[in-house]
Amino acid sequence: MTKEEMFKEMEKMAPVLERNGVDIVLGKRIPGSFTRGYFFNEEAGLWEVYSCGERNEYFVRKQTGSGQEAVEELYQIAKYEYESALRHLERERQRKERMQNGQR
Repeated sequence: MTKEEMFKEMEKMAPVLERNGVDIVLGKRIPGSFTRGYFFNEEAGLWEVYSCGERNEYFVRKQTGSGQEAVEELYQIAKYEYESALRHLERERQRKERMQNGQR
């Protein structure tokens, strides 16, 4: 998959991810709760894929010399978060349905 195709796929995932509080940032480092992104770290001379946690704690998930590899890593992270969010939404839908039907 090309970088452009992965960008388009992540763009499609964004509404579901944002509903769950996860932001995907392309090409720059922006701190924020539940932010995932990638950018070129000029000091290190490497592409970094990063995550920020609930309290804005920043950690590098991967450093690489390849922009393509960085995008692929971010895409895998976004895809995992997206699929997890869809499963959560489906469980919530089922729970609400059971509640309406008087079941636990």
